[in-house]
Amino acid sequence: MAGAIGEAGWPSIPPKGDQLVYEQVVAKFNIWRLVLKDQKHSQKPPAVLISEKGDKMRPELSLDGRRIAFESNRLGFWDIWTCATDGSSCEQATSLHGTAGRARWSPNGRYIAFEFHPGEQSEIYVVEVPGGVPRLLPTILGADNLSPSWSPNGQWIYFASKRGSEPFQLWKISVHGGAPIKLTRNGGISPVESPDARFLYYSKFEAGGVWKMPAEGGEETQVLEEVPGGGWPNWALTAGGIYFLRFDKSPHSSIQLLDFATNKIIPICTLEKEPGWGLSLAHDGKSIVYVQNEFAESNLILVKNFR
Repeated sequence: MAGAIGEAGWPSIPPKGDQLVYEQVVAKFNIWRLVLKDQKHSQKPPAVLISEKGDKMRPELSLDGRRIAFESNRLGFWDIWTCATDGSSCEQATSLHGTAGRARWSPNGRYIAFEFHPGEQSEIYVVEVPGGVPRLLPTILGADNLSPSWSPNGQWIYFASKRGSEPFQLWKISVHGGAPIKLTRNGGISPVESPDARFLYYSKFEAGGVWKMPAEGGEETQVLEEVPGGGWPNWALTAGGIYFLRFDKSPHSSIQLLDFATNKIIPICTLEKEPGWGLSLAHDGKSIVYVQNEFAESNLILVKNFR
């Protein structure tokens, strides 16, 4: 509907049918950063990093820690943006008039892989930054292809794909071309290769949790249960564990760590406001970025002469 801002829901039309009333929810999500003293402790309370207009989702830090990529609707469409990690020098990386998201930096920081939803199906694109033109990555025809990530050596791009009512499965494709290689049989999304290249960690679209399997194929093992279904962008892998957002029933959610050495979950930081979608860890392990809801309000909107 022209002029609508925010999310619309709960529409109602009277018997005459010439008016419409609906609920309009307006929220603003900003990107915050938590500085770590070491793997298990925060150094100071989190602080807002990027608060320019528009919503933000799924932030991703570059390998050198100098840039951050994220998706934002600040100009109307959801596109990929990049900023310096001090929040300055923001640039638009895509302008595709659809929904672009899940930006993932290449190891050398020259490219961003992302998913793009022009309509019913999604595809994976790669864009050189700054100033490049997005190019389609030939994955699987007639399927939804999304949630890309790079191998640490930059030679492969992992992604999830599904057709129709089938579950998402994980695949990988060489950046030099060739046919995609299927990796999972029991579902998978949000793949991340471990720093030592031995394992592939991933979530499952509805089942939740984090799983792992040998990078070259094999049996899967669940390593974390606390990530709920639909929370697949809300964790980050490090050599020593998995940081994740925990959405508790209490008023405060938190950032927690599954410590691989002890197999125990360690609270890192309690969040004062509701977190949004996405969490990313700096390559040096010294900071975490995530999305937090700054405010939300609900209004009733009446549309006259509705047809």
